[in-house]
Amino acid sequence: MEPNELFEKIEKGILFIKKQKEKPVRVAINGIEGTGKTVFAQNLTTFLVSRGLTAIQVSIDGFHFNKEVRYQQGRDSAKGYYEDSYNELAFVEKVLMASQGEKPNYTMAIHDLETDEVLNLESIEIPNDAILITDGAYLFKPNYRNHWDLKIYLKTDFKTALERGVNRDMERLGGYEATKDKFKNRYHRASMLYILEVKPEEFADIIVNNTDFKNLKLIENTVQTK
Repeated sequence: MEPNELFEKIEKGILFIKKQKEKPVRVAINGIEGTGKTVFAQNLTTFLVSRGLTAIQVSIDGFHFNKEVRYQQGRDSAKGYYEDSYNELAFVEKVLMASQGEKPNYTMAIHDLETDEVLNLESIEIPNDAILITDGAYLFKPNYRNHWDLKIYLKTDFKTALERGVNRDMERLGGYEATKDKFKNRYHRASMLYILEVKPEEFADIIVNNTDFKNLKLIENTVQTK
């Protein structure tokens, strides 16, 4: 399936949801590390904007804890990465709940990952017909789960995700082998913990095989369109 063909199906689901509520629609793009979530979210956002919709991508990366919290279980701890990477409650409050208020708004970030600086940004007001799109590895965890209007799970095998993630991050993480070790021992072990504990596919409204970016396969779609 061509990406735009899939995006048209997702658009129909979003438009149906928009008819049921007066506040912004919140879309989660979930999948293991290296699946291609960010690219998918960017492309979906661009597609929806091209259709005349107010689509806004909100990065979960702006809601990391600082290093002291993130690494409290060790820099290489998979359990620590799974449990301590993100300030889940702050994201729920400042994005998922704030977007549903009397004057819908969201905060872009509370933390700068590069400098480890805590940010105090002004919230951004958005129209009631906005669509917020967020990609992240653990978005179906209990703290987030009931706040999403549409949950999309991207399914890719660990081998493919490993190669994608390593090629993407190796300059930042010290070369190919070091990055491969980091993915295997921290990121993907954390993803396995998430899959075992949360069982994300059970909560997804849409499941997509994202192994081939140019030939996406729709595995499941339970979203009403009319």
